[in-house]
Amino acid sequence: MRTTGLMVILPALAIGAARTEAQEWRTLDVSRQLHDTSALQVRITYGAGRMALHPAATPVLYQMQMRYDAERTEPLYDYQLAAHTLRVGIQKHTTTYHGDEKGGDMQLALAKTVPLDMSMELGAVQADIDLSGLTVERLKMDIGASETTIRFDTLNRTRMRALDLNIGAASVRAVRMGNANVRDITAKIGVGSLDLDLGGDWTGEMDLTTEVALGSVTVHVPRDVGVRLEVEKFLASIDTEGMTKRGDTYYSDNWDSAKRRVRIRAHATLGGFELDRSLR
Repeated sequence: MRTTGLMVILPALAIGAARTEAQEWRTLDVSRQLHDTSALQVRITYGAGRMALHPAATPVLYQMQMRYDAERTEPLYDYQLAAHTLRVGIQKHTTTYHGDEKGGDMQLALAKTVPLDMSMELGAVQADIDLSGLTVERLKMDIGASETTIRFDTLNRTRMRALDLNIGAASVRAVRMGNANVRDITAKIGVGSLDLDLGGDWTGEMDLTTEVALGSVTVHVPRDVGVRLEVEKFLASIDTEGMTKRGDTYYSDNWDSAKRRVRIRAHATLGGFELDRSLR
């Protein structure tokens, strides 16, 4: 009798494990034609997998293709015409992936000429955010444990009101962010890292505030940009090499004569801040 009992129970356990690890892949493909250039609010929530955002090559307001595992996730898609708001991504993620299983994939294209108010919440995501050629009025990103690249390869079509980056345990690379055409950038880093490139065709003045807990931030500034650096640290490493101290503030040698300037406020607790002024 004991032997029979074991023979019945073990197959049941095996079936249960197979069901737990099963994946049911589905696709979602949605788009909307471009009828006018009214401002659009874009809200993205994506917990795990791969994601890419880029300007649309066709006359659409938006176009999204998503591949997702229906056993573990539930796609998010909601467009409100009256409020002109688009919400996309994944709204439920029940379990983690194991072994050689792969996460989902989302591709999102947005109209170039529509003013965009954008916010993103990214989890364990490999994200490529290409904002080149778009009209971004505001950008707020909460980035968890992802590997994310953000880029402005061309000048933003409008003056951005604010750019906020909240980075948890993520590794973020921001390329040619001078082209974001923004006056104020705020970056908060927990245990992750931020590599911030201020290259681009921007003019005038920019304010950058960084707050680092246990992580690190490296800011790359073009050689012709004047730099004013305010430092506040506690058991942290902040590199001020090549800067001249005036009172409690550090200045680059070209601060007084530079046609474009950046004012940096660097706050670090146990993390590190590095300033690289070799960018061309």
